[in-house]
Amino acid sequence: MQPIYLVVGLFFWFCFLPVTAHSQHKVTADYLAELQQQAKQKKLADERLWHLLLKYDKRLFRGMTSEADGMEFFNSPQGKIDPTSELLATLSSFFVPLTEITKGKEHPQCNFPARFKWLNQQLAFDPNRLEIQACDRLDRWMKALDPVGATLVFASYFMDNPASMFGHTLLRIDSRRTGSGNNLMNYGANYAAVPDTENAFLYALKGLIGSFPGRFAIFPYYTKVQEYNNLESRDLWEYELKFTQDQLNMMLLHLWELGGTYFDYFYFQENCSYHVLSLLEVANPDLRLKDPFSFSVIPTDTVKTLMAQDGLVKQVVYRPSVLSQMNHKRLRMVDDEKRILRRMVKGEISPENPAFKSLSAPSQALVLNAYMDYLQYQSMQEKSTGNIKIPRSVLLARSRLPATTNGLADTITRFSSRPDHGHGTDRFRLGIGHNAREPFLEFAYRPVYHDLMAKDVGYDKNSEIIFLDFKLRYYLESDRVRLDQAKILSITALNPYDALFTKPSWRLDLEVDTLRDRNCNYCNSVKGTYGRGISYRPDFFSPLLLYSFADLKTEFSEHLKQKFRLGGDAEVGMYYDVTENLRIKLAGSYQIFVLGESKRFFTAHFITRYALSRDLDLRIELNRYDHNNEGIFSANYFF
Repeated sequence: MQPIYLVVGLFFWFCFLPVTAHSQHKVTADYLAELQQQAKQKKLADERLWHLLLKYDKRLFRGMTSEADGMEFFNSPQGKIDPTSELLATLSSFFVPLTEITKGKEHPQCNFPARFKWLNQQLAFDPNRLEIQACDRLDRWMKALDPVGATLVFASYFMDNPASMFGHTLLRIDSRRTGSGNNLMNYGANYAAVPDTENAFLYALKGLIGSFPGRFAIFPYYTKVQEYNNLESRDLWEYELKFTQDQLNMMLLHLWELGGTYFDYFYFQENCSYHVLSLLEVANPDLRLKDPFSFSVIPTDTVKTLMAQDGLVKQVVYRPSVLSQMNHKRLRMVDDEKRILRRMVKGEISPENPAFKSLSAPSQALVLNAYMDYLQYQSMQEKSTGNIKIPRSVLLARSRLPATTNGLADTITRFSSRPDHGHGTDRFRLGIGHNAREPFLEFAYRPVYHDLMAKDVGYDKNSEIIFLDFKLRYYLESDRVRLDQAKILSITALNPYDALFTKPSWRLDLEVDTLRDRNCNYCNSVKGTYGRGISYRPDFFSPLLLYSFADLKTEFSEHLKQKFRLGGDAEVGMYYDVTENLRIKLAGSYQIFVLGESKRFFTAHFITRYALSRDLDLRIELNRYDHNNEGIFSANYFF
């Protein structure tokens, strides 16, 4: 009888299983259609959070377009430009059977957990009609992060790297398991370009035109502290933010989604700061952090935007670089201690030398602590094993001395200032002046960034970066408007002489300028300059800064003999802060052109600036170019 039962069982199985499977598929299809219909009725595709999750942005003449450039970020082929199509396709992807997912791949519910969470909140998924998938990798990731807070970190300016000249922002994810006193063990989230060149010029060019992919990455926070604080010696400013637990979770689920895609990296717009702001908007969609920005998104401006939000920033913490820590100790030294430190750095004496032992115990500790900071910095510069190379004799000598904080515990000197305290990066200028022939009005605008005559609070006090600075003049007697100057790019890094370090000053200019040393009715030339030099400041906080440069210069113009001239100049100058708001500049140069049109002449400049407020200053300029003189009075407004 058993064979008969087996045949009957197989008959019923083959007959009714297809009916059951078809019935289940119909139930799934019906429920999907029901959810899609609800989504349309509720107009979820028009909701702000959906646009934030998919990075949609309104583009001129192009409607809605996602900033994400990796197509795996979308579930619909039209998802990059069609929010509704993407939402419907996303709902459909949540119903894909697990058996149809390629081995090693994640189910869409696990690939896009922030979208799943939000759509579930809006549509209340029925677990009896939609199978909820287990996301083991995501769960382990969230458990490892265990978020309890978030901190925006601003790394100060680093002039030796084009990507970091304006500073850099990243996000620290503060974990419940590490506690508030052990932030180095937290994780960080960073958005950065993935470059394919180490050439500084190509890096800058490709960054301007979006030729690098930009990606998010998660890393232990201490690795970035090691890179920024120690290797590049950049101070860090940490802005602790206020979010609820649910907001933090939503932000991290979205960060998980971003790990699988990329964005075209644009140096001035879709950069580190822009995408960090977008993360924070996902956490709290009521924040409108990106709205103030159009042409450029500068790290300092994003920090100011955060500070402008009521109750968003809980506190600000200063984390000094290893060189700032060393310089703090040097400021506390008397001349004998400074001299001993210099001799130790040069290798002339050791801790066993009588000159060192003649110091008091606190003085010895101060000198050795500063010396170990120096050795730590030098070890990082070598980039060999990453180990800090401190001689055993130094460690033994320090161990025999009493412990001391050297004032670091509560009175650390701040060698940089909070970026949110600086002036605006855009500048509008209105001036009136007179040259040897006629009076004129001057109008100027630049979107970026900071010049050495502006107040340096919030900026690097020894450098300037100017980009796309256009200056027009209306000459009253000749009744015409002329382009006086267009600075395409101007960078100056004045690195004051330090007995322990050798770092030359340098500058670079590319501009269209008026040929001021000749009378050609305000004709223009295209000019390029590169120079190296030295600068000197008596101490870090001295109001006096002296500099000198030797430059290579070239100019091209239809108004020059042979259409060009090539030569150079030698310039000396000084900046002096009379008061906190009053700064003067004196400079003179001797210019020599030896190829093309040959010429030699002097130039001289006197500029004084008085700051009425953080974002407004008045300036008087007296300039001499060969035999042509001019004077200008101007008001400069930063915003």
